[in-house]
Formats: sequence, structure tokens, C-alpha cells
Amino acid sequence: MGHRVTAIIPVFNGAALIRRSIESVLSQTRPADELIVVDDGSTDETSEIVCGYGPRVRYLRQQNGGVAAARNNAVKQARSEWIAFLDHDDEWSPKKLERQMALLEQHPTAALCYSAYWLHTLDGSKRLAHLPLRNLWPAARLRNPFPPSVAILRRAEFLQLGGFNERYKGASCEDWELFVRFLTAYCVIEIAEPLANYYEVATSGSRNYQRMLPNTLSIVEHPLLSGLSGAKRAWWRRRIKSVLYYRAAISARENGDSAAKYLLQSFAQWPFPDFAPERFKAFAIQLLRRRQPARSV
Repeated sequence: MGHRVTAIIPVFNGAALIRRSIESVLSQTRPADELIVVDDGSTDETSEIVCGYGPRVRYLRQQNGGVAAARNNAVKQARSEWIAFLDHDDEWSPKKLERQMALLEQHPTAALCYSAYWLHTLDGSKRLAHLPLRNLWPAARLRNPFPPSVAILRRAEFLQLGGFNERYKGASCEDWELFVRFLTAYCVIEIAEPLANYYEVATSGSRNYQRMLPNTLSIVEHPLLSGLSGAKRAWWRRRIKSVLYYRAAISARENGDSAAKYLLQSFAQWPFPDFAPERFKAFAIQLLRRRQPARSV
């Protein structure tokens, strides 16, 4: 008998898209042994839609506590050895569970399997996204290695690590923080085949740079610098912070706000052109905008 797997979909006011994610789970060539949708206090028609699937979907409802708390709640109540996450605005390809569970059967020491995915951007474009296992570390110090919707992990190890950190409510870094802890503690395997569709959304917490920046800065010392000491730790600390400030600058610019102070902080952390040279172009554009005279009315 093969391993059992529970699919978990956290949702908050997701009535517009929840059917798509549920249907992608129910359409798997290797069916999930259990599908849990955990409703994080929705005020729209989410509950009616989910409950309309009857016994095929196990519906949990909780007081609004954030996506980390929702996922943790569902994992604790799951009845399977393996957990497969899916965000309510993403979807799986039909063979996702078949491919990943078969690979996990072949690698009994692995505690997590992730796949490539199709990234659908806000401008309507689509591209293949994948961070190969050989590059996963130390690249994961600089960015989230993969979204939850492509990961299957073993429940026991997840609970042993304490799950997602619930302090990052709406901060969109709780998955990065957990996956780095997972990578440094357990064996991880990959599938280079794209097995999910990940959709960027304008309301994503990662676009709220004023909330995202302090939370991502708070995970630098642990777990992003785990295993490092001395000069190497100091070198990586500055590089990571430079990346985080630069990303805040990009988000500020996309929101129509000034990016100058974040760019300056990025350069203060790491002023050398060997890393993220596009920062220099962004800084030059910012300077030109500031020097342009105001138009007379």
C-alpha cells in the first residue's frame, strides 16, 4: 500500500477562484486521499461554494488568523503521512500527485519534494519557473526557493519543526522561512517538470513592501544565516539585506512611491557591481527623475 497524502487549500474570501483550485485537486490522476479546505474567516460566498462539493471536501473554518495559522490548523487535523499544499488562487496539473508521490516512494529518506511550475504574471505572460536542486542552496538565502503550491512534505517533519511561523500574518514570508528551515534539516528532492500554475495577484502580501520588508529582515539572522559564522556570516548578512532593500525599492516604484531610500540602503549594504548590477540602472533612473524640473501648469 502506498503513502497517503492530504491536499490542503487555505482560503480567505476566495469565492472567485476557489473552484479552480478544488477542481484541480479532484481531477488528479492519482487522487488525494483527503482534501481539506480551511476557511480563514471568509465573509464572502467561500463557505457555500466549498460545502457544495459535499463529502469530497473536508471543510474547516477558523477565526481569521492568517495563512500560516490556516495551514498549521489543517496539517494538525490531516489524516495522512504526506501533505500537499495548494493556494486557493493556484492550480495543479492533473499528474502532480502521481509524479511527486511516485518519486517520494523511490526516495524514502526524502522529507520534501518540489516541482517546477508555470508562473503567470500580472501582465498576462507565462514562463517556466524552477530553481534546480543543485542551485537550491545557497540560493534560498536570497529568495523563496518555490511557492507552497509545488511542495509535498512529510507531516511528521513539518510538525517537528513547528510548522509555519504564525507571527508573519499576511507577510508572505512564512513559506520562505519554513522552507529554509526544512532545507537545512532534511533531505529534499525535485521534479523539473512543471506541475502547477502559480498566478501573481495584485493583492499579494509580497507587494506590500512596507509590511514585507521588516518581516523579511527579521528572518535574516535565523534561518537565512544558519550554519554560517565569522566573516562569511557577515558577508552573507550584508548581501541578503542588500537584496531585500532592493526588492523593496522595486515594489515601491511599482506602487508609485519613491524608491530612493531603499536603493540607498541596498547600496549601503552591498555597493559592489558584482552583485545585482541592475541596481545601478535603477538608481540612475531614480536620479534622473529627481533632477527633472517640474512642469508648469
